[in-house]
Amino acid sequence: MNGLITTTITICGGVALFLYGMKIMSESLQIAAGDRLRNILWKITSNKIVGILTGIGITGIIQSSSATTVMLVSFVNAGLINLQQSIGIILGANVGTTVTGWIVALLGFKVNIQSFSLPAIAIGFFLRFINNSKLKEQGSILLGFGILFLGFNFMSSAVHDLRNSEAVMTAMATYKADTLFSTIIVILTGSIITMMIQSSSATMAMTMTLAANGLIDFPTSCALILGENIGTTITAYLASIGASINAKRSARVHLLFNLFGVAWVVSIFHWIFLPFVDWIIPGSMFSNDQTIQSGKIAAHLAGFHTIFNLSNTLLFIPFTRFLAWAAIKMVPDREDPETEETFHLKYISTNLVSTPAININQARLEIKRMITIITEMYDKVMNIFMNPNIKMGNIVEEIQKKENTIDLLEKEISTFLIKVYQHHISEDQSHEISAMLHMVNELERIGDHCESLLRLTRRKYDSNLVFSEIANLEIKEISHKVREFLELLHQNISLSTNILPIANVIENRIDEMRKEMRKRHINRLNEGSCGVEHGLLFLDLLTSFEKIGDHSLNVAEGISGVRVF
Repeated sequence: MNGLITTTITICGGVALFLYGMKIMSESLQIAAGDRLRNILWKITSNKIVGILTGIGITGIIQSSSATTVMLVSFVNAGLINLQQSIGIILGANVGTTVTGWIVALLGFKVNIQSFSLPAIAIGFFLRFINNSKLKEQGSILLGFGILFLGFNFMSSAVHDLRNSEAVMTAMATYKADTLFSTIIVILTGSIITMMIQSSSATMAMTMTLAANGLIDFPTSCALILGENIGTTITAYLASIGASINAKRSARVHLLFNLFGVAWVVSIFHWIFLPFVDWIIPGSMFSNDQTIQSGKIAAHLAGFHTIFNLSNTLLFIPFTRFLAWAAIKMVPDREDPETEETFHLKYISTNLVSTPAININQARLEIKRMITIITEMYDKVMNIFMNPNIKMGNIVEEIQKKENTIDLLEKEISTFLIKVYQHHISEDQSHEISAMLHMVNELERIGDHCESLLRLTRRKYDSNLVFSEIANLEIKEISHKVREFLELLHQNISLSTNILPIANVIENRIDEMRKEMRKRHINRLNEGSCGVEHGLLFLDLLTSFEKIGDHSLNVAEGISGVRVF
């Protein structure tokens, strides 16, 4: 009994190490890739084949279909990729995720794991102390790789020991996918386990280990793998909670693709599909040598996983419109869509995901939303100023709501970015987060000055102050230049573009206009052609315009990556 408890604890510890190693390796691979993966997804076309190849490539590189689908949901949520474009990438991600199974099958059962896992951990650990960001990331990848296979070694050895337990062998003998009903039960078991630990790679490795050691047979192992394909969709589903309708639909496409795929394979599971896999993958699963047999079983399971996802992808290429239609039916359009101000955060749909690039991209999109709201707010304020004879009580309320939204966004985006900053990120990402924190603060101040313009406008109308034609023309001129600056920020805020030369020209012109207009206005005051109260209000308006220009320049410096905060 004590031996069984020890073995169970060792298996759990091995699984934990495997998950931790996978987490370190996947995150480090994503950090090493930087924004290249994000840019590839961003620029993807509507060509389904290109989308599928992209999904295969990205998932194969970062070793995580969950990270790919979560990134995808983030982009669909932002409107950067539409539902049809996302389907191709989802199909490809399912094929790309099979790479992990082949790595485990080729290395985990054919090589002495400790002979390379411990050196990988040692080298990776010490590389992380070198003052070179690239070497640090490579060290983290190596460390994660070593920990992953060290955990697999513990797990495999402990499972091998279970063969000596008659009680365990008797219990596992009853756990078979030999009928349609029992196959469905096994599939559900694989789905639930994968949903709980949110890693199909870990459940795949565990399934291979159980099968290689003879605790479960080949059909049962394959049924578990089918369940793991369904269970892995939970990550994208969780990422879509609170996201846009199309993001939710993309998550549903991921679920439907795997559900339909499992359904048709189950219908021919025993009498066509398994014999076909056995025919495709070379070598017999039956051998007197335990090491050879374990390796062949693992290779057959990896082959089953690849053939299932590849055939599933090929089968559904002509039916992507059907998947989109079914997802739309599952997530219909709202009859009364909620207004933008109802939500605090729109693109940050989860607290944190394990991929720093996704978190940072979500924050970028929220910051772009901030400047969009600010630009709308500014336009409404100037509309009120330029149209004194029209009642605009509702527009004033809208402006105040937008200002409240900007304040909330500044607080919530900053809180989110600080959480991201506390996790494992690259040096470049650290600098970007620092810049983004200051940018949201500057944008919030621009919102405050827009509100100041509204208060000054209200003071003008409440006091029945009428500006001269010259004063109105000057206000119109400087307000247009400020609007030009806000538009420049709006177009470039989610990009790493050097807009500083243009920004400096605009900001300098705003400063010059304020000086020139202030000087001319003081002359009008001295001449008595303008009242004192009119003059003070005019100068306050000029100051607010100039302040918006100053804060806009700070944002432009952050966008250009030249400002050291």
